[in-house]
Amino acid sequence: MKNQNKIKISVIMPIYKVEKYLDRAIKSVLKQTLNDFELFLVDDGSPDNSGQICDKYKLLDNRVKVIHKKNEGAHIARNICIPLAKGKYVCFFDGDDYIENNMLEDLYILAEKNFATMVVSGFFIETYVGKNKYKIDKYEPVNKVYNQEYEFRKDAYKYFDKNMFYSPWNKIYNLEYIKKNNINFPITYRDDFPFVVSIIRNIKNITFTKKCYYHFERVRIDSETQKYVKNLYDKRIEEHIMICELYKYWNLYDDNNSIDMISRRFIDRVLECIVNLYNNKCDLSNIEKKIEIKKYINSEYFYESFLKAKPKSLHLKIIYIILKTKNIFIISLLAKIIHFVKTNFLNLFINLKTSR
Repeated sequence: MKNQNKIKISVIMPIYKVEKYLDRAIKSVLKQTLNDFELFLVDDGSPDNSGQICDKYKLLDNRVKVIHKKNEGAHIARNICIPLAKGKYVCFFDGDDYIENNMLEDLYILAEKNFATMVVSGFFIETYVGKNKYKIDKYEPVNKVYNQEYEFRKDAYKYFDKNMFYSPWNKIYNLEYIKKNNINFPITYRDDFPFVVSIIRNIKNITFTKKCYYHFERVRIDSETQKYVKNLYDKRIEEHIMICELYKYWNLYDDNNSIDMISRRFIDRVLECIVNLYNNKCDLSNIEKKIEIKKYINSEYFYESFLKAKPKSLHLKIIYIILKTKNIFIISLLAKIIHFVKTNFLNLFINLKTSR
């Protein structure tokens, strides 16, 4: 028990094919100003030298624990460590990212001070735009402490809009809360969002800090955010139903601000699905792509979202007008243009996306 109490935070890092970035990721944790942590490195059957790098750090620092396993995905890697973790709090980092050296200490202090079940911080997204140049975007929530469920739930749409709930890594969580409520990463595509939704579903004490600590690097061509995703639309429908059910559970499905966010979010995801069809890795024929687009824009969810969504930016208003035409040719042309901009003018694409 004495050893358990010494560990303030358990850091869980699933690892797969990240040998180029892994040293930096691990060092950023080991150099933290808070010393009382444990670091789980889960080699998820990585075919490169990631496993050997993990073993190297295990020999150098007794806070490092290494697990080697067959490849099953990040969700399994994380779930294996949750029952093994001994910290009061837990966090989940990726092996190709890195953190500021005061992240753990600052978030731990905030959690203790505010009796927070979860502390959410700002973060950086660093996108490689060519010739060793990076575009760095900051995502910052407002500084806010919530100790009442209803107060947080009424404001939650603001944090969805600021992309605070889509990833697990800009946060620390009370480990007892996770274990008591049997919360795990589900077996689904992009399991991060459902995990965070499970955390906030019944949360009362949550703290936000606008300070940015986590550096998410969007540089890998083979990363999940860059791939063609088969059946992406089905996954987005699954997420949409999830967030709708969350707001119904919160009795906020008639709240105008919340429904506007949900509706805009779904339209944005449908557009993503249409653009996904024009990824170079998509093997559907042009006729099959048009059939898919027709299915997307004729769904009941899409119709309901258009009735309630209020686009904020000029370029988004133009996109809405195009989508409302339901003209498959024009919509497919729009998707091709967006994909072309994303592929060839990434900086412009990011600027347009973040200003939507």
